[in-house]
Amino acid sequence: MLAERRKVIGYSQERLAELLGVERSTVGRWEAGETSPQPWCRPKLAKALAVSVDELDILLTSGATAAPQEGSQWPGGDMAAELAEDPEHDPVLIAPWSHRGTVEVAVVLGDGDQPVKRRGFAVLSGLALTAPAHQWLIQQPGPLVSGLSGRRVSLALADQFVAMIAELRAMDDLAGGGTVLSLAREHFGMIAGLLDQASYDEPTGRRLLVALAELGQLVGWAAFDAGRHGLAQRYYLAGLRAAHSADDRPLGAHILGSMAYQAAREGHPGEAITLIDTAMTGARGRATPRLLALLHNRQAYALATLGDSSGATAAITKARDQADRATPEGDLPCLYWVGPADVTAWAGRCLLTLGKAGQAAALLEEGIALLDESFVRNRQHYLIRHAEALIHPGPQRDLEAALEHGTAALDLSRHLDSTQSADLQNLVNQLGPHATVPAVRDFMDRTRDLITV
Repeated sequence: MLAERRKVIGYSQERLAELLGVERSTVGRWEAGETSPQPWCRPKLAKALAVSVDELDILLTSGATAAPQEGSQWPGGDMAAELAEDPEHDPVLIAPWSHRGTVEVAVVLGDGDQPVKRRGFAVLSGLALTAPAHQWLIQQPGPLVSGLSGRRVSLALADQFVAMIAELRAMDDLAGGGTVLSLAREHFGMIAGLLDQASYDEPTGRRLLVALAELGQLVGWAAFDAGRHGLAQRYYLAGLRAAHSADDRPLGAHILGSMAYQAAREGHPGEAITLIDTAMTGARGRATPRLLALLHNRQAYALATLGDSSGATAAITKARDQADRATPEGDLPCLYWVGPADVTAWAGRCLLTLGKAGQAAALLEEGIALLDESFVRNRQHYLIRHAEALIHPGPQRDLEAALEHGTAALDLSRHLDSTQSADLQNLVNQLGPHATVPAVRDFMDRTRDLITV
């Protein structure tokens, strides 16, 4: 990772050697792992690479970063949309883990005049994805430094942002990420501008950082829901930085859970497990039942994707137990949706991934029955999964009921701006062997205006 960090900063081996007063070949041997810098040189090397001495030790003992090359594609991603304009100088990845670094990242992402608003991002995997989570875990939050000039921001104004985020989340539940993405990004930019240019006391600054972290998570989710995976990761990471600066470990763990789901969904369950383990370690002693239920849910899905039936089942049991303990008091406001309904339906989804269609159908039916009508996208998602479970061979197979659930999901999809509506394609594919049945053929015909069959 030492070579990757050098490239990110923009130094050649020759330039770095010149700054340190060593030979270029010495830098080459460090990067190859053949030798290590002498103790006297390490502080200078850390300063040149804009990292702490502890971070430098991690760079020296880690292997090469699995950063995507131009033209590469993460499974499930849109290659043309996600190529980075300048991945080696990505400010979201290289900014220091400090209050100022958090603000700089937020300003870059939130500034409408910046090229970042008009470009895609390379999608991260491997150490490039999990290294920021490690930094969140080991770094201590630094002092919160207010701007010295500009308008004074009151705590009441910061509270208004928090209320506004709740409205955006409700909109996302009803209409999907595509509808919310641009609005949430605008508000993210507003808060970034205040943190950068305004003056505020420490409680207000902390409240702004929490709002920024929540918006980072929300924008990340909306971007992921809209199929913009690289952009989603950058906002998740910006939110993680803001939660770190606010010293809000539970919120940071929630963001890591979102990152883990994206990684598992897009074909990287190993990285998802690492992110969940990091989240649980970092939130130890501060995690609430709802947060633990969510993290165990994400863990169960990643393990199911890996085919680990016993591990996924154990995680499902833990998630359901924590959901039963949850109370509205003292929890993250953004976890309002985590409860017995979603946890139960999610367990069904995980069992379906493991091929246990009979058990999955029962849990999905139970979870959908408990689900609040306002969670339109979640209902649509679980209806599709229930239909899939009812198509699978076994005692639970019921083609007529599967079509009823599929039709209900199709009707909801017409009101959603979400790539998860593309899950209907998988349902249609599974119905393919039954295409001679008139009701199946009629359902497939009805999907043609939403998906490509």
